[in-house]
Amino acid sequence: MVEAVVTGSAGMLGQALMACVPDGINARGVTRADGDLASPAGVASAIEAHSPALVIHCAAYTDVDGCERDPARAWRENAVATRFIADACRRTGARLIFVSTDYVFDGVEPRPHVEDEAPCPINAYGESKLAGEQAVAAVADHLTIRIQWVYGPGRRNFVSAVYDRAVRGEPLRVVANQWGCPTYTPHAAPLIWRAAVSPWSGTVHLAGAGIASWVDVAREALAAAEIDRDVEPLDLDEWPSPARKPRFSAMALNRWAALAGEYPPEWQSGVRAYVHDHLLTEAGG
Repeated sequence: MVEAVVTGSAGMLGQALMACVPDGINARGVTRADGDLASPAGVASAIEAHSPALVIHCAAYTDVDGCERDPARAWRENAVATRFIADACRRTGARLIFVSTDYVFDGVEPRPHVEDEAPCPINAYGESKLAGEQAVAAVADHLTIRIQWVYGPGRRNFVSAVYDRAVRGEPLRVVANQWGCPTYTPHAAPLIWRAAVSPWSGTVHLAGAGIASWVDVAREALAAAEIDRDVEPLDLDEWPSPARKPRFSAMALNRWAALAGEYPPEWQSGVRAYVHDHLLTEAGG
């Protein structure tokens, strides 16, 4: 039995990971209540005390605008905590899987970003996650998995927000000129476990296959729910935000396909599954 620790297990992705633990793995979820990961003592009690052979680190401060308002918190929770976890894995020889983000890229060029492209973050969130990537790279057995535009059960997210507003009859104003790869957590989680127990190393991108704008995602969700509502397209510059956002942060999935032998599921299938299996089910009681 492989002993594993999943940080951020109360988060959206963490919940999905804990819901599909493979046979042969004893996974322990770690939340804030188990220790402050931005301190050596917290890492010792939350992680090292359990002597894991595998650590999946998905705990993070992911509020992009919140990171811009409080960059010190972003650095502490995304960079410092990751460095302490990396140090612990180096000491114990544990394999470290680090969940990172597309926001390490500036999104200026309108093409999918590849893994060996030089990062160039344009906000505090991306800077703090890039620092985490650099800390993880010092661990002998590591894999950084960049994911993006994450949604799924367990936490409010873009798709659930669009659905809720549509049901309430509220206006739907959505950014039309920001593009990425929407990622459904129940699709991503088993693939992360697959990568975690593989010999893969370095960096790999994982997301829903295909590229979409936020308007595309909103319209797909409404169609899946059979809600006939207009979506008003907005320019990214019209959306009030303290943090700059990359316009085109879609990630190339070719390395994932080469390693796994197939691409992840298409983003549209994730949106439809989420709407049918969760949003409509929950609305119907």
